[in-house]
Amino acid sequence: MTGLLLRRLRDLVIILVIVGTMMFFVIRLIPGDPAQAILGPTARPSDVDALRQSMGLNGTLWEQYFSWAGNVLQGDFGTSITYHAPVLGVVADHILPTLTLAVLSTVISFFLSVAITSWQAVSPRNPVARALDRLSALGMAMPDFWISLMLVLVFSVTLRWFPSSGYENLFTDPATAVPALVLPLTVLVVGQTALFVLTLRESLLGELPLAYLRTARVKGLSERQVMTKHVLPNALMPLITQLGSNFAMLVGGIVIIESIFVVPGLGHLLMGAVSTRDFPLIQGVTLFVAVLFVLVNLLVDLSYALLDPKVRVS
Repeated sequence: MTGLLLRRLRDLVIILVIVGTMMFFVIRLIPGDPAQAILGPTARPSDVDALRQSMGLNGTLWEQYFSWAGNVLQGDFGTSITYHAPVLGVVADHILPTLTLAVLSTVISFFLSVAITSWQAVSPRNPVARALDRLSALGMAMPDFWISLMLVLVFSVTLRWFPSSGYENLFTDPATAVPALVLPLTVLVVGQTALFVLTLRESLLGELPLAYLRTARVKGLSERQVMTKHVLPNALMPLITQLGSNFAMLVGGIVIIESIFVVPGLGHLLMGAVSTRDFPLIQGVTLFVAVLFVLVNLLVDLSYALLDPKVRVS
């Protein structure tokens, strides 16, 4: 267990160095001068040069890189050009909406997928179970932006049941927050549940023919007991892997949902940073997502070690 933890911490450092270096040079390929974009086309050249100097953009590319890397090692991720505030503070102000959507949608999708797949396995001939199986494939095929627009059209514009945009803190004002979260959560749950159902179903199909289940049935256990006590604990291992990687990617790739429903999360923040060429903020958000990705996968590996003794021994 200790060796696993040390290896993952080593991987964290390597990934941060690679991601940080790549993002530093890639965002420099964005056309346009950030200082000129901030001050506008009518700004005086002296003002533009002064702003470039304050942003650290006057040196060579390598000088800029080593200056930025040295500051990051000291915990200084720079100051956001747009918000005129430390990058870490800006990221911290926008992380709660993204984590709220990611955590709630992942938890709901997990329990829905386990319930649907278990029902399909216990009652494979049930017409409703078969219909849910086909809906899972359909949910994988439908793009998030299309589902979002359809939900807004039906439930916000036509029926006026839920607001089409906005966000409130779930912990400070739940009465206002819950209706605003319904539509974006629905979009995320549809796609995730479809993916989890397909993943868990394939795992279940691999477990059901095994000999130890025939032994359990011979001992007099019902199909429901066989499913809950024997099949699901073993079949959940691939789903846990999918759960971890999907959650990390969800945090970094929720841009479309946050843009459509005007949720002030990391995706919305990153889109604004790219459009304003806010280099420090782009790098800060990217590094935060990379850290989260590694930490979530570390938790997945540790849960594997706790659930599977063979992994723990190795």
